[in-house]
Amino acid sequence: MKSFKIIFFTLLVAGTGLWANAQDQKLTLNLNYSVNSPVGNFKSNLVNNTSWRGWNANLLYNVNHQFSAGLETGFNDFHQKFPREVYPTKGGGSISAVLSNSIQTVPLMVKGRYTLLPTGLIQPYVGLGIGGNIVSFNQYLGEFSSTQKTGFYFASSPEAGISVPFQKNGSSAFTLGGKYNIMPFHYDGNKNLDNWGVYAGIKFTIR
Repeated sequence: MKSFKIIFFTLLVAGTGLWANAQDQKLTLNLNYSVNSPVGNFKSNLVNNTSWRGWNANLLYNVNHQFSAGLETGFNDFHQKFPREVYPTKGGGSISAVLSNSIQTVPLMVKGRYTLLPTGLIQPYVGLGIGGNIVSFNQYLGEFSSTQKTGFYFASSPEAGISVPFQKNGSSAFTLGGKYNIMPFHYDGNKNLDNWGVYAGIKFTIR
């Protein structure tokens, strides 16, 4: 999973440079640190801890002063350890162990963003990403993995936030926002990895 993230992000940045050389208009790259909290079935059945290990990045083409579209990816690492209990095993027996759930998500989405006040000192925006989500699900009894599942599922994420340019009429800015991540997931009686989160980072133009 870590290798995939490094390779994908390297290709994304490399492709940005090639595309930027071929375009007269501007591309923007936005890099953010994110914090996400599970909701619904995800929180009640699998993980109720907030994930402090996340990031997201998007590469957007400015169609005009208000609307931009492009690609987005990211990563979140959710982990929950439960107290020692007696759990049934697949062989029909039982084991006394600490149960741990470890879930990683990597969304790959097409994204659109609309800036409400593109010339203001504070520039609010709304956006929507639609695409897929790579999920790596691992459940451990003690040190041993009892359940593993990796797959690619639908994903969507509406968002709202603000950009604050570092200088008047500048293209680089500080970004702050929040999003709701809709992530269907069906396995072993569990469904949906929906979560909401906040993020902060920087946006800059690639010419």
